[in-house]
Amino acid sequence: MVNRRFTTARLFHDGFKQASSAIMGPEAGPELPAQQSLEWEDLKSLKVQRDYAAAQKSFDKREYHDVLAILNRLLDIDKDPRHYALLGATLVKLRMKEEAAQAFQVAGSTESRHQLKYLREAMRIHFSNGDDISTLRIGARILNEALADPDMAALMTGALMRQDMEGIGAFRKTLGESAVEAHRHLAVRSIKLAERSEEEHKLIEDVFERFPDDKFVRNFYLSIARDTNNYEIVDKYQPIVDAEIARGDLEAIRSEVSLYNMRWCGDEKVNAIAGADTGQKKPAGVTAKRHAMPHKWGDKLRIGYLSADLWTDHAVMKALRGVLEAHDRTRFDITLFCNTDPENLRTRNSANREEWGKIVSVRGKTDEEAVDAIKAANIDILVDLQGHTADNRVFLLNHMTAPIHVTWLGYPGTVVNVDIDYLICDRTVVPESSIPNYYEKLCWMPETFFPNSVAHRPLPGSVERQVCGMPDGAFIFSCFHSQWKYTRTTVDLWARILKEAPDAYLYLICRERFGARANLRKAFADAGISSDRILFGDRLVDYTSYLTRISLTDLGLDTYPYNGHTTTSEKLWSGLPMLTYKGTNFASRVSESLLNALGLPEMVADDPDDYVRRAVHFYNNREELAQIRKRLHANRFTHPLFDADRFCRHLEKAYEMMADRAKAGQKPDHFEVPALPARSEPFISRAA
Repeated sequence: MVNRRFTTARLFHDGFKQASSAIMGPEAGPELPAQQSLEWEDLKSLKVQRDYAAAQKSFDKREYHDVLAILNRLLDIDKDPRHYALLGATLVKLRMKEEAAQAFQVAGSTESRHQLKYLREAMRIHFSNGDDISTLRIGARILNEALADPDMAALMTGALMRQDMEGIGAFRKTLGESAVEAHRHLAVRSIKLAERSEEEHKLIEDVFERFPDDKFVRNFYLSIARDTNNYEIVDKYQPIVDAEIARGDLEAIRSEVSLYNMRWCGDEKVNAIAGADTGQKKPAGVTAKRHAMPHKWGDKLRIGYLSADLWTDHAVMKALRGVLEAHDRTRFDITLFCNTDPENLRTRNSANREEWGKIVSVRGKTDEEAVDAIKAANIDILVDLQGHTADNRVFLLNHMTAPIHVTWLGYPGTVVNVDIDYLICDRTVVPESSIPNYYEKLCWMPETFFPNSVAHRPLPGSVERQVCGMPDGAFIFSCFHSQWKYTRTTVDLWARILKEAPDAYLYLICRERFGARANLRKAFADAGISSDRILFGDRLVDYTSYLTRISLTDLGLDTYPYNGHTTTSEKLWSGLPMLTYKGTNFASRVSESLLNALGLPEMVADDPDDYVRRAVHFYNNREELAQIRKRLHANRFTHPLFDADRFCRHLEKAYEMMADRAKAGQKPDHFEVPALPARSEPFISRAA
């Protein structure tokens, strides 16, 4: 019997069933002669209509328990889909959502005029309950309708996104063509920009063409323009965004993905607002509740690292791996809460990850399941390594997972809408004057916030320039960052440098996607720089060959407002002097931090004009540049930048200082980690 589905809701007590049978007889009615049977059916129909009307009236009067009593009798004699739909609506009002979804699902199991409406409502309630599998199962049964109906397409897309499953693309066209704002926003938001296809790229363009006043869609349109170095689009729409900010209209900023905002905006105040209206919200009072929770501390500090980037080829792990391996296991227990895509582990990981710590997978787990896994480990300090970057689980920190919550390394800025105590930084990337623009308390590391190691980095090889497509004897400026960092501001500065260095070339890493290289050539040509002076490469080589290409160039040039992080480290490790200038937010100050930690402060210009002046100066004074390169080679093995063991001891001291405050019942506060004495000898012997 279908009605057994609702026994947990106490809808079908034996007493109700007996009373119903006494009035109406068995469900099929008594056995009567034909004419009397027709009369019985008429009476039954009248009874059904009367009871349904009474139930509807009680519903309208918000007398929901009366509705259940009437429906309890009614559903024993008539299984009309409308009755189950009313039952579902009533259960929603009583906050019995799981049972409500089942009721609407039963209502939609019978062909009727409102069948799709009932199934759509069942999907909606399942989705709001977090039951993605039930949502997807219903949608799969009526796939053609789900593909055509924007509401159902939105539910399917949302469930697929939460489950990290394929198939989202089938619904995007329907969503993108919808006049409903939430639908088209979901259409573009569901696209992973870094991995987008030609079709997905075109969809964003088409949606913006249809809705040019939609600021949320405009954000994505500008993001793909920046990603493909389409400066004509950027030049057209960026002034509109700037004007909105100037007059205090921050609607577009609040709805922009935070990471995409810091790719073009060097204003810390704006960075702190970006993304405030996207994603989840930090629950009110959650920080105080978490700090008040009882916690059992052990002899060792239990550190948990949360990330999807736990594979050796990822930029974060190139920096962090040596530090994880250097942790003092007599004082610290290390657990990695891993959200890594199995494909990346299969094809892009060469390490035994157990050497980094105990691995606990949270991939594919619901928030509740992942939080349970973290709490089961009784973690003292949970360190999120991603912030608002791809495949993050940063919102798990809104579920009181540990006494101390920390953000570090993978996200160069404050993390909006998340319950975090500390941001690990240094006084270069986040000076004291920046405190008002950060939600977290600051943990200032000595020397630099950025870890590095020599353990798994090969030194550059030896090869002729011509093998790498570089002209012999010429002066070559270079940048090996991701191409989205080549902002209009940066390209204009590079064009000024090339104008004053007439025989020099510029070597850039740039994927040949969506016309990016052609766009860069055009931008330089418009500035009077011949396209044959712009050389392109990609990253599709082994790591040693990649570092070798870096070493073949003469002077690295940094980007603004998003500096190189791992790539700056790779340039310096390869022995390439690199020039940056003082930034205005975390992301634009990283290279300065790294250069200072390597003892090369003269490679930090004061401002954009000084950046151009110094680049041209080194072009004209190559012996001076050669001396800097020589000093750089030596400093790699004596200065803090690549000293993983030293960095790890500083990091462990930071964790101990955080824990000491928590154990003493003190609230988190800004603090500075003291530096160990400087080394008097190289920390490793290695041929330069």
